[in-house]
Amino acid sequence: MSKRRWETPVMVVCKRSGQMLLVATTEEALNMLLTAWPVSTGKAFFRALQACADVESGLRTPHEARDCFIAAAREAEIPIEVALTG
Repeated sequence: MSKRRWETPVMVVCKRSGQMLLVATTEEALNMLLTAWPVSTGKAFFRALQACADVESGLRTPHEARDCFIAAAREAEIPIEVALTG
């Protein structure tokens, strides 16, 4: 998967360690969803997975994947810091 950089990164707070992680690409978001996400259920979680895959195939934009990733974080009650994009 190509990196597909996001215009504005998302800061994610790891629930276990409290460490802040910067997610700046669709690839990083997908990796986090698949390997470090505290849940593997929920509509927003599956939408985010699909959106990341769709970016690679050209069906969605990185901005759409970012929005879905943010929704999945909120659904999973993962603390995030988000800057608004235009």
